[in-house]
This record gives sequence, structure tokens and C-alpha cells, in this order.
Amino acid sequence: MKYLIGLYIVVAIIVFVNLTSVFILKDNYSAIASWLIVFLFLLGTIFFVNAKFYFSKK
Repeated sequence: MKYLIGLYIVVAIIVFVNLTSVFILKDNYSAIASWLIVFLFLLGTIFFVNAKFYFSKK
């Protein structure tokens, strides 16, 4: 269950970074935000793979 909670947190952070980049920073730092979103996506993928492995063991 902790992997799914971690995945949800990562997705929420991705949405927060995207909205912050667009509405607060007016897309001035969109390249930095895009790289941050890519790294968060990779982290979310790790959580997903761990959850898939964990739930397939049961």
C-alpha cells in the first residue's frame, strides 16, 4: 500500500509543478519544470514497478 501512496504523492507533485510553472511563473521556467516533471515521472515509474512486484507476490 505504501507504494501506491508514494505513486499518488508523486502524481500530485507533478500536477503542482505543472500548475506552478504555468500560472505562477508564467512559463518563464518551463524547461526546468519539464525536466523536474520527467524526473518525477521516472520516480513514479519506480513506485509503479515496486507496487506491481509487491502485489504479484501475494
